[in-house]
Amino acid sequence: MTNGAEITMLKSKNSNFLVQKTKGFLKADFHVHTKEDPFDSPYIPYTAKDLIRVAAKKGFTVLSITNHHSVYFSKSIKDYARKKGILLIPGAEARIKGKDVLLINIKKDDLRRIRTLEDLEKLKDSALIIAPHPFFIGYKCLRGYLEKYIDYFHAIEYCHFYTRQLVTPFFSFLNGNTRALKLAKKYKKPLVGTSDAHKLYELNTTYTLINSAKKKDDIIEAVKKNKIKLVTKPMNPVLFFRRTLGCVLKEVIPEGLHLRKRIPEDFQDIFQKI
Repeated sequence: MTNGAEITMLKSKNSNFLVQKTKGFLKADFHVHTKEDPFDSPYIPYTAKDLIRVAAKKGFTVLSITNHHSVYFSKSIKDYARKKGILLIPGAEARIKGKDVLLINIKKDDLRRIRTLEDLEKLKDSALIIAPHPFFIGYKCLRGYLEKYIDYFHAIEYCHFYTRQLVTPFFSFLNGNTRALKLAKKYKKPLVGTSDAHKLYELNTTYTLINSAKKKDDIIEAVKKNKIKLVTKPMNPVLFFRRTLGCVLKEVIPEGLHLRKRIPEDFQDIFQKI
């Protein structure tokens, strides 16, 4: 238990037990990307409708598409999700002063209003504000800024990006979730499980179960009040390495050399398969 939020390390032998124990809970992922992402579009092979179809088959009932720097939401995609049994809540992964912040239940105009981390105060009542992968490697992660601005955040993300080896005491210092757990406990913040999916194989590894009615405002309030259970299982080591290699080839090297927006289309097809 952490701050009243239960963390379940999912194994095949306890899957049925979990389903029985959480009957009536909503299965949610508040951090997923799609091909409509203006920043990562060349590297994501599936559309929002593809994601919704797969998520529905995996039992998800709540999703927020959080593409970089943009709110991808419309009546047509909302209705499509509803027909698949999913409540779609508008969201985005904003880049604020170079740091990533998840904003759930926002409008396109809201992104323009948020220029600094202090500006998050403007959305605190209406939106759900989550710190994504705050202590993982990368300049985009909040790291020390999270604690400095902790009062502006409703929840902290428990990221899917780890293997079984990284939760052992010997290697836990390499796992960004270790510090996230400690900070959540220190400040009594809910831990929200997400996939940060850029590939469909990442979906359903880590997610959140919410004790709430299937209504947007009720869901947001339930997360803020920590009426959730975090469910997670380590990534397959092969897929973890594959995703790590993809990050290096698609993000670290191109951004370091300022080449990201000039990658040839021939290579984009290759990157979508990594």
